[in-house]
Amino acid sequence: MRKLLTAAVALLIVASLVMSAAAYTLYVNSDPGKVHKHNSKDSDVISRLPYAGAVDVFEDDGNGWAHISYVNKKGHVKTGWIQFKHLTATQPHKHSWGPWRVTVQPSCNHKGTKVRTCTTCGKTQSKELGKTKHQFGPWQVTVAATCVKKGERARTCQVCGLREKKSFLADHEFTPWTITREPSCTQTGERVRSCQVCGKQETQTLDKLAHSYEWRVLEEPTDHTCGTRAKICTVCGFDGGEESFDPEGTLRRKARGDAVYSMQQRLVELGYLNAGGADGAFGGGTEKALKQFQADQGLTPDGVAWPQTLQRLNHDFGPWETVREMTRTEPGERRRVCKDCGYEQHEIVESSDGYEIKSRGEEIRAMQQILGALGYDVGSFDGIYGGKLDNAMAKFAGDHGVHFVAGVIRPAEVDSLMNAWFDTMDDDTWKGEGNESTPVNLALTLDVIGADDDNCIRNYGWTLTNLGSEKAHFLALLLTFGDRPDFKRNNLVMVLDGEELKPNAGNSVSGTFSADDDWGDGPLNFAALAVSDQSGAKWLSNEISFANSNTPAPKTVYPLAGTVDVNNLGSAVLPVSFNQGDIASLASGAFINAVHIYALDTYDIAQIEALRPGDTLMVGGEAVAVTSAVPMPVDPETPDVREMEINGGNDGDGFMMAATPDSDGYVVRMLSDVPTFTEQGVTSLMLDPECVYVDSSDLDAGSVTVSYDGIVDAIRGDATGFFVPYNTTITVADNKITVINREYVP
Repeated sequence: MRKLLTAAVALLIVASLVMSAAAYTLYVNSDPGKVHKHNSKDSDVISRLPYAGAVDVFEDDGNGWAHISYVNKKGHVKTGWIQFKHLTATQPHKHSWGPWRVTVQPSCNHKGTKVRTCTTCGKTQSKELGKTKHQFGPWQVTVAATCVKKGERARTCQVCGLREKKSFLADHEFTPWTITREPSCTQTGERVRSCQVCGKQETQTLDKLAHSYEWRVLEEPTDHTCGTRAKICTVCGFDGGEESFDPEGTLRRKARGDAVYSMQQRLVELGYLNAGGADGAFGGGTEKALKQFQADQGLTPDGVAWPQTLQRLNHDFGPWETVREMTRTEPGERRRVCKDCGYEQHEIVESSDGYEIKSRGEEIRAMQQILGALGYDVGSFDGIYGGKLDNAMAKFAGDHGVHFVAGVIRPAEVDSLMNAWFDTMDDDTWKGEGNESTPVNLALTLDVIGADDDNCIRNYGWTLTNLGSEKAHFLALLLTFGDRPDFKRNNLVMVLDGEELKPNAGNSVSGTFSADDDWGDGPLNFAALAVSDQSGAKWLSNEISFANSNTPAPKTVYPLAGTVDVNNLGSAVLPVSFNQGDIASLASGAFINAVHIYALDTYDIAQIEALRPGDTLMVGGEAVAVTSAVPMPVDPETPDVREMEINGGNDGDGFMMAATPDSDGYVVRMLSDVPTFTEQGVTSLMLDPECVYVDSSDLDAGSVTVSYDGIVDAIRGDATGFFVPYNTTITVADNKITVINREYVP
């Protein structure tokens, strides 16, 4: 061990002496400089020094070789031999190479060359480029094939003429499938087909069918208990299990709809539930109120609205009878009587709400401004109904022969106030209806909400927008009658307000009101009035008329117009349908022929919510006669979702419609939440070479992605062949298909 250590120390000493004997420093002038183990080209290359790297020379063998020391990439000092021709006394620059330029283009029958030049010294480097792939033309069949006899096809390189041949067998020419054993819920089925050329036979097993269940009642329910029923297969007798079921008409917690709302209203009338609890949703508050009612009636207090409970709860009312007719100055009254107990229910019927003392809002401010313009002292225009406004309104009523009750401003007083103000307007101030060229251009929309009640009261929803260039303030929504309406004389004020209307459709004003649909002769005509902030001119909106009848003329509601141009699809995601045989592959690429393009049926929200029995709704290109259109109660957990039940909904002969915050309007929701579509046209589309097919239609198999080369075979070989707009979409970019997506649909 001591001898080994001594030898190692001696080597270190020798190396140190050699290194210290170095006479001068040189620099590598080639890239890279090869360092050999000995002074011979045949010795091992132990390093490749970078261009312009420094070395210390401490021996010259006289034959063109220098013994050097240098620092390698890891920072270690090493020794070796290098030819003097690779060294220079002055440190050269590092090359600053320009871009590669191809000087000889490669092809499939010869190699190419590329060079680059140092921008500092002009030195060049060259590299060889490998041959390119052959540029073959399409395959051409030279010898026809069958499924038993090989054929031949060839293709030729369009550059060098190289000809490539391949043998192939044709696909079997199968007959249609023939079912040899029908499947049932107890056994699998079977089907076969044969090749018409070679006789090859294929057999497929058909899955068992689902059980065909029917419910069999084991124990009938009573008017206050559940029954029991079993689910039995009518084919094989398989028992699918038992469950309890409620007697018809029973309501439980989490139920929703008109029946719940009616029950809640009755609980409100009897003092078991606060008025705000009548919302059509059977929650904890309703359950608690119902339990108390049941306990007071000697019933089991379980909080379930059994038929027995509902019979005790609900009166059997006769029709409504008018006690006092409603007018513009006085409310009306109606009553109905329970046939069983004689209980009378009375309701006050008002055409429009009045304004009570201490009311506040822009409509109060508008009245203050109008009374001020007519010379009455209202104090400040603060939008609060106080004593000064009440006194001013009383003086105005006395001056104009209007009956006024202190503390409340009724619709009749507002009508008189507005007409008195109109009488003071000269022709320069009163402008009438605006248009596209006027500084204030008011666009009014007005729709009927729901159906009239028993007193012919109709509810309306309205929206007003200023399309002009001058800011204005909305003042009133006016109603008059007849074929030639004069909104400056004898009009009725349906809405009084003072909200700002920004120019160029900067905002909209909207609201609702109620009106008797049989107040006068001729149609009911509506228009909005606004005042220009800049000029003080009074402008009317467009005029909207409704028939003076309890039953307006039937209307047809269509989906919003589609904008799909099947001849120029551009870039979009589109629902489609096609047959398996429509996808094919040619030499020029894969394509789908006869792709049917669809648009989702989307409907205007206001038009759907104004549907009435007798109207027609176009769904999936077919006309549906509307027998009922019922808005569903709002779910507190999803307050932004609006739903309409058409013709009894999915539980009846109809369907549901829904509008969500991220949708453009109502869409149809059939069973399994499937929407409807309207065909826009048929076209043919190429598949982009980067196209993928994503198939998620089989829940057991999960999502499968197929690249371009396998798409044609995957779609043609699919067992279902089910590509329809409910489950299939394509993504198009520059009129080529980049994604085919098929999803699971129950």
